Amino acid sequence: MAHYILRRLLLLPITLFFIVVVNFAIINMAPGEPTSVTEISPGGEARRQENGAVTGDERYLQFRERYGLTLPILFNTWPNLSQEYVKATLETFLQKKEYSFKHLQDLRTRLGDQGKFIMPKLAHVMESPDSLWPMKKEAMRFFVRGGTRQAVLGGNLTDKQRNENREISKQNLFLREHLPSHLDTEQNLQAKILALSSWYQKNQSRFEPTLWQKFGIFFTETRFFRYFSRVLTLDFGTLRDDPTKTVVSEVISRFKYSLTLSVTPLIITFFLCLFFGFLMALNHNSLLDHGLNTLFLILYAIPIFVVAPFLIEEVAMKFGWPFSGFTSPESIYEQETSLQRLFDIARHIFLPIVAIMYGSLATQTRLARTAVLEVAKQDYVRTARAKGLTPSTVVSRYIGRNASITIVTAIAGSLGVILGGSLIVETLFEIDGFGKFFYDAVLNRDYNVIMFSAIAGSFLALVGYLLADIAYMLLDPRVSLE
Repeated sequence: MAHYILRRLLLLPITLFFIVVVNFAIINMAPGEPTSVTEISPGGEARRQENGAVTGDERYLQFRERYGLTLPILFNTWPNLSQEYVKATLETFLQKKEYSFKHLQDLRTRLGDQGKFIMPKLAHVMESPDSLWPMKKEAMRFFVRGGTRQAVLGGNLTDKQRNENREISKQNLFLREHLPSHLDTEQNLQAKILALSSWYQKNQSRFEPTLWQKFGIFFTETRFFRYFSRVLTLDFGTLRDDPTKTVVSEVISRFKYSLTLSVTPLIITFFLCLFFGFLMALNHNSLLDHGLNTLFLILYAIPIFVVAPFLIEEVAMKFGWPFSGFTSPESIYEQETSLQRLFDIARHIFLPIVAIMYGSLATQTRLARTAVLEVAKQDYVRTARAKGLTPSTVVSRYIGRNASITIVTAIAGSLGVILGGSLIVETLFEIDGFGKFFYDAVLNRDYNVIMFSAIAGSFLALVGYLLADIAYMLLDPRVSLE
């Protein structure tokens, strides 16, 4: 068994890695970004509407840089883009009437992101005597975007980082001053091009990577590499709207709520479904069996968004049962003894737990009934009865243990839903758990929170299946993990 567990533990990070890759790709390929883009500047720096005011290009670009949204998802082939591609894309912006606004908007954002990887091509268009002035002006805008760097952010910067930020600010100011304007004459534009060309010659090594550097850029200058390199250090990032709060700290603050609302119904469901499953199977085709079977079928068919409001209106409000929050208000909760607090929590979570577990209880009970009936027909059970063993011994030692394997299999993957919470229940009962937290993250396009949910949920599911395999061996001596 030790060898089997070791193999599974070695395969776990590999499996988790591919799960992360697939989830990361799907999330990042979804249309849109974590912001609502309302305007794209000529240089490809996107702006967004915020409380009726348009934020500056630099501020929004910093946001996109922090999330790695200016990079390709998995592989970076942008340094290999051809001169023909750059020229054809710039010509597209000169033919605005032939394309939709959204197409031009997306194209500007993409070419702006590609700017620092195609600087030689932009410089060629900008300096070429064959290029028309409108084309040169477009190339200059994207050239400035490509050369612009973002300062190092944070409150504990070193002297080296502060000096670097000063140099970045100085160069960015120089580039912005040489952006083309509609008031510029041809002489002014030519002077700006010469100044930008001179600047490029001094910083040429930054923008013309060698073959080996291109190979490194192919893997490292991507969204996934930046994200996964942080995950390896257990840094899951910060919240989209509040960089001072980390994802892990926010999850931990909600841990006691969702853990209680996930694990408690899981344990209760396991024992209740076995009890009712055995009761129905041992009274097969009786009135009790048909009655319970019909009851659980009805429960299975009723959606949770019907049951939860029913419990609030017909049980909580009529009988004075608490239905809001995890505990009483702090002013009351702080004055209670430990036993009173335990009872207070139990009263508050009773209805949410009922709302969460009734559906799975109905499903698992019917599954347990089928498993018990199937095991009861096996030869070894008939042999045990023929030996004269008592019914209780046959049920506990021969039927119960083997029938439990089916239930363990069904429940094994349920560990993964611990971090999923129950959105409807938590919302209606005003419990600030994982369900509402992750749902808000999806609406808010908070990639860090969404990815943490996928990683943690997948990890717990894989651990659950490993524990299920170990449970098989403990329940059935015939099962060998070697």
